[in-house]
Amino acid sequence: MFTKTGRDTGEIKFQTFSKGFSVEDGGRGEILGVQFEDDFLGPTLDAYKWTAATEGTSAAAAITAALNGTVQLDTGTAADKRNIIASGLNWAASRTVTFETRLRTVTSDTGIFLFAGLTDSIDKGSGKLPLKDGSLASGSIDAWADDLVGFGVRAETSDNIYCTSCIAAATPQTGDSGTDLTLSTWYVLRIELDSDGNAEFFINGTSVDTQEDAVTAADPLCGYVGAMITTGSTAAFVDIDYVHLYQSRTA
Repeated sequence: MFTKTGRDTGEIKFQTFSKGFSVEDGGRGEILGVQFEDDFLGPTLDAYKWTAATEGTSAAAAITAALNGTVQLDTGTAADKRNIIASGLNWAASRTVTFETRLRTVTSDTGIFLFAGLTDSIDKGSGKLPLKDGSLASGSIDAWADDLVGFGVRAETSDNIYCTSCIAAATPQTGDSGTDLTLSTWYVLRIELDSDGNAEFFINGTSVDTQEDAVTAADPLCGYVGAMITTGSTAAFVDIDYVHLYQSRTA
């Protein structure tokens, strides 16, 4: 997915990749673009960076004691009440945007409904994640968002981590990543969007799916992680280690 160019100054060799990553002498790496990264090192969630929405018995998203800082989403015990964090609507596929997060479920994941990725609205309203509550399998998936691209899990029907996307309110695309959500296991979830809105999905560094025409390239998107429970009354907890967003400086 990268196009490589290079130059040799006589002393230092540079390799620059089309998505904005530069390597000097095969060693130090430098990102050439606009970045947003939150490693959640502060004592509280930064309201200047994040919009948070909490419903029902869910507790507010909070920084928890963990190595290097972790923010925790608590779904609460009321079914169909969500807890989410979302960045600003500052990211567009036309600028070859990349989203990455590292997260895990803790305490319980038996009834969890989870979405992590990019979407066209910070808040879809009461009881709504960007994806609709239902099966995420091919032929059954639906969405509240007009445009979204991300990873979805609905444990009430399957532990599969699905790769999902929706463009201009059309029927969403979905693909089984081949990876199941397992309690207390960390996952690095990464999405790369090219300038045409095509998506490639990675889990723990391995490419697991590609989807063409995933989102409308020009639409502004926000980084988003949200969770709720769809059944029972056992709260699910999601630890988010970090969120990283990158895009080039020009469309």
